[in-house]
Amino acid sequence: MDTDRLYYRDSYLREFEATVLAARPVGGETEVVLDRTAFHPEGGGQPSDLGTLAGFPVLGVVERDGRVVHRVAGAVPGGAVVGRIDWDRRFDHMQQHSGQHLLSQALVRCAGAETVSFHMGDVGSTVDLATPALTREQVEAAERLTNQVIWENHPILVHVVEPSELARFELRKGTERTEQIRLVEVPDFDAIPCGGTHCRTTGEIGMVKVVRWERRGGNSRVEFLCGGRALGDYGRKNETVLRLASLLSVRDREVGDAVERLLRDSSAMKHQVEQLRRRLLDYRTSELARQAVAVGRAQVVAAVQPDSSPEDLKLMASRLTAEQGRVVLLAATGSRAHLLFARSDDLPMDAAALLRQVCATFGGRGGGQPGLAQGGIPDAGRVAEALDIAIRAVRALLAG
Repeated sequence: MDTDRLYYRDSYLREFEATVLAARPVGGETEVVLDRTAFHPEGGGQPSDLGTLAGFPVLGVVERDGRVVHRVAGAVPGGAVVGRIDWDRRFDHMQQHSGQHLLSQALVRCAGAETVSFHMGDVGSTVDLATPALTREQVEAAERLTNQVIWENHPILVHVVEPSELARFELRKGTERTEQIRLVEVPDFDAIPCGGTHCRTTGEIGMVKVVRWERRGGNSRVEFLCGGRALGDYGRKNETVLRLASLLSVRDREVGDAVERLLRDSSAMKHQVEQLRRRLLDYRTSELARQAVAVGRAQVVAAVQPDSSPEDLKLMASRLTAEQGRVVLLAATGSRAHLLFARSDDLPMDAAALLRQVCATFGGRGGGQPGLAQGGIPDAGRVAEALDIAIRAVRALLAG
C-alpha cells in the first residue's frame, strides 16, 4: 500500500496522527513506514522534512517503491503515533521551492532559458538552465519580473488532474505520466507538474534575490535566495558593508570605490616595496661578494642573513655564483634555520651532498642539485656552528 501523502493536500499541516505499518532497526536507528504522513521525502531537488515521530527525532525521509520511509533516532512503537513537522524548515523549503517556480518561468520569458534541474541547498538554491550564457540584463529582468509577481500576491494553486486535462493548462514543462498528475499553478504566469510543498500565495515568498550565475559546461547555473534566506543574507552583507564603511571612513554607498582606491594604492606600494627589496638584495649581494674568502682557487661566501626569506637567499646565491669560482654558504634564521649552499658551475663541489651532510649533523634535512641545494635544521641557535662545519668541509674539498 502506497503512503497517503498529506502534504500533497495541505503543505501547512504541522502535526498529524498515523499508524505504523512497518518498523525496521538499522544501525541504531529505525526505518518507519506509516499509512499516511505529512513528512515530505527528499526528491525533486527538495530536501526532506525533519521533525519528530512518536517523540523521536526524524533524521531524514526518503521514498521507496511508493512508500515514504522515515529514518528515526529511536525505537518507534507500533500502533498509532503522532508526527510533528519542523515548521521553520518546512516553511523555508516552501519559500525556496515556490520562488524557484517563479524564477524559472521568469528566466524563460526574459532569457529563453529552460530549467533542466533544481537543487535546494542548506544555504542557497540553484537552477541549471539549458543555455550556455546569460547576460546581466537578462538576469536582472528575470529577477524584477519574479518579484513583481510575488508582490502582486497571486494565489498558488494545487491541482490533481488526469492526463487528458493537461491541455487546459499552459505548462512550462510537460510530463509523460499516464496516471493522475499533481500540478502547481500560478494563474496566468506558471504551471508545472510538481510534488513539492508550496506557499498558498506568491506574497508569502517575500522576495527572490539572484546572488550569482556562471557557466557550467553547455548550461548556466543561477544561485538564488528566497524569503527568510534573502533577508538573512541582506542583513549579513549590510553589516559587512557598514563595518567597511566605518573602517574606511566613507558612506556605505562609497565602499566599493574606496576599496578600489585602496587596492590600487596597495598595488602601487607593493611594486615600490619590491623595487626597494631588490635594491637591498643587490646591496647585500655586493657586500657578500666583497667579504668572500679565498680557499684554494675558489672564493667562499659564508654568512647568516637573519631577516631574509629562502627566496631572498636563492636570488643572492644565483647572482653570486654567476661569477666563476664561487662557493656560497648562506643561512636565514626564524623558528628554524634555513640553509642554502651553492657553487659556480666551474667548481667540482657537490652542494647537495655537502648540505645533506651538514643538516644530518644537526637533525635536519635537505636536498637539491650539485649546483644548488636547500634544507634546514631545527635549532636556529646552531646555525653559525652549521656554517663553520660547512666552511671546514669546503676547505678540505678545495684547499688543494
